[in-house]
Amino acid sequence: MNRLLNKKILFLVAFLLLVPIQFAMGVYLYFAPDLPSADDVRKVELQVPLKIFTIDEKLIGEYGEVHRTKLNFDEIPEDLVNAFLAAEDSSFFSNSGVDFLSLLRATFELIKEGEIVSGGGTITMQVVRNYVLTKDQTFERKFKEIFMALKLNLSFSKEEIFELYVNQIFLGNRAYGIAAAAEIYYGKKLSDLSLAQKAMIASLPKAPSRINPLANPQRSLIRRNWVLSRMEILDYIDERSFQKAVTEPISASFKGVSPEVEADYLAEEIRRYMISIYGLSAYKEGYEVYSTINSKNQLAANAALKKGIESYEKRHGFKNPSNYLDLLPKEYIQRSDLYYAINYDQENFKDVYGIKKDLKNPLDEVLDFLSDRPNYNEFLPVLILSVESQKLSLIKKDGVITTINFNRVKNKIRPKINSNKKKAALIDFNSFFETGDLIWLKTLSNNFYEFGMHPDVQGALVSLNPETGEIFSMVGGYNFNASKFNRATQAKPQLGSNFKPFLYAAAFENNYSPASLINDAPIVFEDENLEDYWRPKNSSGRFYGPTRLREALLQSRNVVSIRLLKDLGLAKTKNYLTRFGFDRNSLPNDLSLALGSYGLSPIDNASYFSVFANGGISIKPSFIKKIKVNGQEADFSKNNSLNNNFIQSWVGEKIARKINYAIDPRVAYMINDILREATSRGTGRKIKSLNRDDFAGKTGTTNDAESTWFTGFNKNILTTVWFGYDQPSSLGRNEFGSTTALPIWLDYMERIIDSVDYGIQKRPAGLIAKKINLSDGQVAKSDDKETMFEFFLD
Repeated sequence: MNRLLNKKILFLVAFLLLVPIQFAMGVYLYFAPDLPSADDVRKVELQVPLKIFTIDEKLIGEYGEVHRTKLNFDEIPEDLVNAFLAAEDSSFFSNSGVDFLSLLRATFELIKEGEIVSGGGTITMQVVRNYVLTKDQTFERKFKEIFMALKLNLSFSKEEIFELYVNQIFLGNRAYGIAAAAEIYYGKKLSDLSLAQKAMIASLPKAPSRINPLANPQRSLIRRNWVLSRMEILDYIDERSFQKAVTEPISASFKGVSPEVEADYLAEEIRRYMISIYGLSAYKEGYEVYSTINSKNQLAANAALKKGIESYEKRHGFKNPSNYLDLLPKEYIQRSDLYYAINYDQENFKDVYGIKKDLKNPLDEVLDFLSDRPNYNEFLPVLILSVESQKLSLIKKDGVITTINFNRVKNKIRPKINSNKKKAALIDFNSFFETGDLIWLKTLSNNFYEFGMHPDVQGALVSLNPETGEIFSMVGGYNFNASKFNRATQAKPQLGSNFKPFLYAAAFENNYSPASLINDAPIVFEDENLEDYWRPKNSSGRFYGPTRLREALLQSRNVVSIRLLKDLGLAKTKNYLTRFGFDRNSLPNDLSLALGSYGLSPIDNASYFSVFANGGISIKPSFIKKIKVNGQEADFSKNNSLNNNFIQSWVGEKIARKINYAIDPRVAYMINDILREATSRGTGRKIKSLNRDDFAGKTGTTNDAESTWFTGFNKNILTTVWFGYDQPSSLGRNEFGSTTALPIWLDYMERIIDSVDYGIQKRPAGLIAKKINLSDGQVAKSDDKETMFEFFLD
């Protein structure tokens, strides 16, 4: 009887053991066809990132993973191995590749929370996840991860698995692998790192982008010291080593390869182009793209645009700050500096070793908010905690609370009323600032400060070779980190008077000449496409009577331009404009076209204006000079996926191009000649300071100065500058293209003028000069006193 009972018990035990095994085998067989082999892991290769350079080989962008060195296990310092074990998987060398207790905990969290909260992952499982599986939080992926980890544990030694882990793991700041991290954070080899530095690297996998010693030194210190405390608990280090390491200050600083030239907007255009052609492999195949931009020109463009925007903001006053009072805990609002000194200290929320306590920092939300706000120049974002007449307290993004006395603020703060007015300079803080205001602060020497606001106004600059279309420099906005919208290529602000040369070119090819007269006199239109009654006027508010077209263009007379378009005809003009590249269907169908009511991107404006600079030839802007792969220049002729026109648009043809005249070269010369005169006595006369007579230029200002331009050029360089708000708003009644865009253009040119060759367009055949009477534009008689030579088509 007992023997029979024992058999039944043994059978039951065997059954209970076999059921989960059979279940596991069934699950394994179900997923087996989709599981990668161990060889798949061995075949994973380190990747070489996409790099983008200027034409003079200065780095402007790098995209993709950075892998520096592939290490064997015996090359990894023992302290670093132990630091990773302490941080990630202390049972690594004894477990089966799967921590079943952690998985049970993760399963319980799933039942409780309704979603996967923690992964219960070992180092082996992380290798599987990072090398061959997606990171999707699904049951299917988790089962595959478990079985693959078990399989990997049988196929590789523990040392090999650890090698795979530390050579591939992402450690922030585009560092993949521990060797890369040692170089990027400390500029050292692994063997030269201190214990504290090794613990810092081992602390990074938890949240490498958010909690690393560059992005968040305070939080990374907490995480590092936790790793060190785990190492002591696990007897990897003794008490003395722990005490020495835990008190070591953070010494990390970025030692990686940084861009040598700021050209983020252009680099982003090239990155998107490369992905459109090569897919995601562009990030890992080692492509080197050499752009057409010149580092000297790009640096000058960056500086000029920033200076112009900041100058505008200063002269229009200190705008009302955005307020974020709701971020502040009530007990921290409007307190005295003594209160903050006594009640707030970041060290209160850490233990003696800097390890975060359970006690939550009440200002964590504020610090997270500030960390997401952009810096500009040396100004850092701060949030005001309390305001008194002569004193305010604020918190910086590093968590430090500072009290500033009014007499320590260097710059005068004149609040902005609107685009045309500002108040008198402040004599105290509380008449303008409020608790919760976001402002920007620059710390000067001797405990002085300067207050600022991140600029709202924007601008764009495109500079190119008008003969070839190659871009010399391009800036798409004030701050790429604050706004990645590229205004040089994506925005289409109205052209204003920058459009007029295109209109006058249409006239000169249709029986008008620079000597033709049109009456600059009041006019009223009834136009159902505009207003019931439209009374256009010149920017000066005056009318000048019969005006030659040369004078009308170089002085940018609005009424003459409108009358000219009316006489010429909308249909004929729009047809002609397509020669430059204008889209006929999107052009306005009313006379406002004469004043530049059409919107165009700065890069297209530069392209179309090049027709006047190069003698009538249509060009396409190009950003890329050449592309190399593994040191060899890419052969585009063998790549059928590339459209020749698209290559020319971006890369440029290397064969001699057939001349494609957009307009009569004689007309191009006449416009060029008029715009050269405009820089000596017209709207562009400020550029006389260059002491060069080979430049032509045209300003542009729309109604209410919502959009302003300046485009200037000689035979060898053309640069257009746009200035305005992303959401159209008046820049002010005293702002024009000559006060906003032109100073930026001039600043840019002054920085590079020594490298710009002199270049005046050669006068084409079939263009004759006749002496005319200035008053009536007719061929001058022998006794006429006020005369000049003017050009006419032969």
